[in-house]
Amino acid sequence: MHRLRQLTFGKYGHMLNRRQSISPDGEWVVYDTRNEDAHIARTHAIEMVKMETGDITPLYRTRNQTVHGPGVGAVAFHPSDHKIIFIHGLESCSASNPYSAARRFGAIVDVAAPWEYRHAESRVVLPNTVTAMPSYGMLAGGTHAHSWSTDGWISFTYNDAYLEGRARIDNNVRDLRTVGFMVPGMELACDTPETEQENFIGDYAAFIAVEVKAEVRRGSDDVEQAVEECWIGTNGYTDAAGNDHQHAIAFQGAVRDEQGNLHHEIFVCDLPNLKELSEMGGVQPARRQEGILASVPGCSQRRLTHTLQRKHPGVQGPRNWLVSSPNGEHVYFPMRDDAGIVQLHRVATKGGALEQISSLSHSIEGQISLNAHGTGCAFLSDQRVCLVNLGTGEHAWLTGTTEHKLFGAVQFTQDDRWVLNAYVGNQPDHYAQIFVCE
Repeated sequence: MHRLRQLTFGKYGHMLNRRQSISPDGEWVVYDTRNEDAHIARTHAIEMVKMETGDITPLYRTRNQTVHGPGVGAVAFHPSDHKIIFIHGLESCSASNPYSAARRFGAIVDVAAPWEYRHAESRVVLPNTVTAMPSYGMLAGGTHAHSWSTDGWISFTYNDAYLEGRARIDNNVRDLRTVGFMVPGMELACDTPETEQENFIGDYAAFIAVEVKAEVRRGSDDVEQAVEECWIGTNGYTDAAGNDHQHAIAFQGAVRDEQGNLHHEIFVCDLPNLKELSEMGGVQPARRQEGILASVPGCSQRRLTHTLQRKHPGVQGPRNWLVSSPNGEHVYFPMRDDAGIVQLHRVATKGGALEQISSLSHSIEGQISLNAHGTGCAFLSDQRVCLVNLGTGEHAWLTGTTEHKLFGAVQFTQDDRWVLNAYVGNQPDHYAQIFVCE
């Protein structure tokens, strides 16, 4: 059994993101100061702690923080540069117009120059805009759950501001959620001036990747909601026809069976290359009145799993972001076996049969994560850290039971150290702390 060492001790939350919490050199762990997962709106700080010594370095504080916003959280380290991205509520959040899914953005901070952020994406929200999105490369809503690709593209989950606003006052309008991506190094043309903390120009061009619909055909591959994505492979993947895709996203797509029940299946979305994106221009058409959030031209989505005939269909278990193998050949996710136990599964990105990897007597309890070599997958089960060998399916317990409640993701450094969260103390005086195992 491995021994856990407590790294943080302050009487406030130290909440790890579900991925990319460790600096590229493996020396620092970044976190926000939530003590509960749902409290981003009221959280004001981003910090990092040195893994060796426990020394804490503040990186960012919000201004005029209230329970209504702006709020920060879910911070991720760039895989090679010392910069971070995190959710930031709009600076104009108030009691009458609080933090919400469509009123947030990606904030980027350089670790060497903390305290000031730059907007990741451009946001242009105009009154009563129904028929068009802003110009290509800009969004009209809020992003969250940001994740870096190896070469610095960013994936995210998106909620449209127009649909969110309409859904609050009209029960016939559905607030759709989908997945998008951001690209560095593209020039953006915008005639809309920045508007008092609501609209702004960011450093990255941002696009919707997955088309979602409010009304889907039963038994089809129509996607009602796209969530919990991951980048495929360290350098993309090769499809069944032998075509290489440098940038592709796997995501959970909500589909309806013939009876109208909702299930999450695994999809792949191949993204356009930088040249194709750079040649796009003008105003992006929107189909909000038809109940559709359309993807940018050049994106191609494809369903990988068909599980509706299983006893327990669809991705099931604790909330989980998908995980890809480093070579891009497989996507990993939790799903119940016939006995109802949440086990580790995978599917090939080229397509093919679903594979069950683990055979545990207790369900997966937290986010799954691969080790640095891509040979093992770690997660919590029975309040212990479990590591599954992806080649054999055999599992090992890395820890025994502890006096603290473990939660979240087990995240690895390149040299196989790992960190995770646990609550220390008893409610109401318990705090999310970070532990490291070497």
